[in-house]
Amino acid sequence: MVQRKRLVLFTSQEIGFKLVESWASRTDIDLLVIAERTRRDDIYGYRSALQVAADYGIKCIKSSKISDQVKTAVITHNPELIISAYFPHIIPIDLIELPILGSVNIHPGLLPFYRGKFPTPWYILNGSPTFGIAIHRLDSGVDTGDVLLQAEYPLPCDITGHALYRLTMDLGAQLLIENLDNLLAGTLEGKRQTGIGSYFNSIEPRWQIDWNLSLTAIERRVRVHSKPFLPAYTFAFNRIIFVNRVLPTIIDGYGAQGGGKIIALNDDDSFIVSCSDGCLKVVDYEVYPPFNGAEKTYHLRVGDKLG
Repeated sequence: MVQRKRLVLFTSQEIGFKLVESWASRTDIDLLVIAERTRRDDIYGYRSALQVAADYGIKCIKSSKISDQVKTAVITHNPELIISAYFPHIIPIDLIELPILGSVNIHPGLLPFYRGKFPTPWYILNGSPTFGIAIHRLDSGVDTGDVLLQAEYPLPCDITGHALYRLTMDLGAQLLIENLDNLLAGTLEGKRQTGIGSYFNSIEPRWQIDWNLSLTAIERRVRVHSKPFLPAYTFAFNRIIFVNRVLPTIIDGYGAQGGGKIIALNDDDSFIVSCSDGCLKVVDYEVYPPFNGAEKTYHLRVGDKLG
């Protein structure tokens, strides 16, 4: 009879669903799932790790923190390996040190750079040509443990913040699934992180467009905040315009006219706005309250300034 490996998975969001679904049919794993489920998961359409675990009869606990109940369940399970996959809370050191094979984390960053809770938008904001996924050992620091695996991928030039976040979950799940047997066998050799690195824990939850910035800076911020996040926004008199996509645009004879000036209105409902070093075409936007009838002609006129 095959000895089942005892595994604890701390997880959340779409990556948790993918991992549990992948491992549900494995008869050589005795899995305990600790997962958080929030209203945000429903809004963004993330499938539930808790639900798929329940469907397959896998032991699971819904928890938004490392409670005494969670600690007792983990200790009772006596795991040989603990995995954290996008779990939004710090796992205490006494649990990290419990398994004989150690504890590991899947992280959407090329370590020691892009540590922190929310590094993915900063790949876009920093203009990075690539992004990465790391599997590293958990220790008492934040994303500071020895790196077991890293993978680097090209960053699509027009990807949005949310699309990149979901992509890291897809690729992170794939990397972890492909290497679970190596983790369980203890054959992956850790590499110590060197250098100071960098941390990115958050971005502003909402951003009013500063049209006096460069077209590159504005375009990146718009992509980071676009739907289904709260889009970047600007004002036209008593209307708020939520902007989901802008494109750098060349205007013949355009000179410095100050940021936020409407340069042109197009037949396809797009419009062109000046910024510090050029122009941007606003191609995907929503107005609130919506324009009624001829109201658009009152609010969007060539020469007006958005604020």
